[in-house]
Amino acid sequence: MTALALSGVVAGYGAITVLNGVSLQVGDGEVLAVLGANGSGKSTVLKTAIGLTRMTAGRIDFAGQDISTLPAHRRAALGMGYVPQTRNVFGELSVADNLRMGGYLRRDALGPDLDRVFTLFPRLRERKRELAGNLSGGERRMLAIGQTLLLRPKLLLLDEPSSDLSPVMVGLVFDAIRRIRAETGIPVLLVEQNVTMALSLADRVCVLVRGREALDVAASALEMADLQALFMDGGVR
Repeated sequence: MTALALSGVVAGYGAITVLNGVSLQVGDGEVLAVLGANGSGKSTVLKTAIGLTRMTAGRIDFAGQDISTLPAHRRAALGMGYVPQTRNVFGELSVADNLRMGGYLRRDALGPDLDRVFTLFPRLRERKRELAGNLSGGERRMLAIGQTLLLRPKLLLLDEPSSDLSPVMVGLVFDAIRRIRAETGIPVLLVEQNVTMALSLADRVCVLVRGREALDVAASALEMADLQALFMDGGVR
């Protein structure tokens, strides 16, 4: 069964079109990595899926429902959990309060899920009374993922989780994503510049070139020479 499907999606910013008819699918329990050169439209795929970018053509289905015209908050309420690359936490709130904000719309007890997040990210437990604005970049990334998990999402949209992190932090963050996937089966749409880490996690890979999908294959079948050639072809022109 398909968790998320984009069909012929055209989207962009104002008069600038970035996605030129993108079609891709994320199956239940699957990790799809979207790769491509800078400017190829990777992050725009996520922003369009969650409803933050204007779509001018095409269709988006989530869990069997056409959500093409729904605003972002309605898509989140349906279970789309989006973790942006930047501006992803409330700096003036504590770690614990950031996590509670993630579960703001829930009517049940958050305790078990908070404990699960602290198990995934022990650093957050150690710093739960610290203001989020005082955290390192890697700790903020952990907090943003943890906050999204409090939504109990049916799909995770992760935008460049390794961006600007030290190798140690990249390893910790990706280990946590692997555990989330293994323990919950939540499907993941992952945008990532770190090709090695993306391939270590993904079941399938979609490569964008100038706002179009140029390749969609199983990660195990990806030929690095083909990937390098597509990256050399560049981003949006």
